[in-house]
Amino acid sequence: MAWKMTFDYDEVNDVVTASFQDCILNNSLDVARWRTEVEGHLSRYPSKVDLLINLDGLVVKYTAGRVFGRERTEVLARYTKRSFRFGGDEMTRMFVSTSGTISGAAVNVYGTREDALRALLADRKAEAAGLPSMAGKKAV
Repeated sequence: MAWKMTFDYDEVNDVVTASFQDCILNNSLDVARWRTEVEGHLSRYPSKVDLLINLDGLVVKYTAGRVFGRERTEVLARYTKRSFRFGGDEMTRMFVSTSGTISGAAVNVYGTREDALRALLADRKAEAAGLPSMAGKKAV
């Protein structure tokens, strides 16, 4: 299989879902490619988006973890209002959690897309009611 990313807009829920296939990040060059492609997709939207990220198919190796954490934080800050994740292997979830803790970026990793979407919609509703956002809180 070949490296592939898709970004699908869910009009009903006004959310973009990012999916990856064989995106294996071994080093800083892989991370740079990942960032360039993600920014290419997200920059097509006229404003910041709410993003669901399917971590299945995105593999962050130890050798790319630190760089990935920094780059993901910058990309999310620039292109998203809030982001929630689901799926993924243990190592990738660990790098997402670690980089989120270090940088203050959202972690929010859930088991399924439905759980992640439910949390995102609840966060959106809370924000509209003037309550604090959960977008930076860790979920199981």
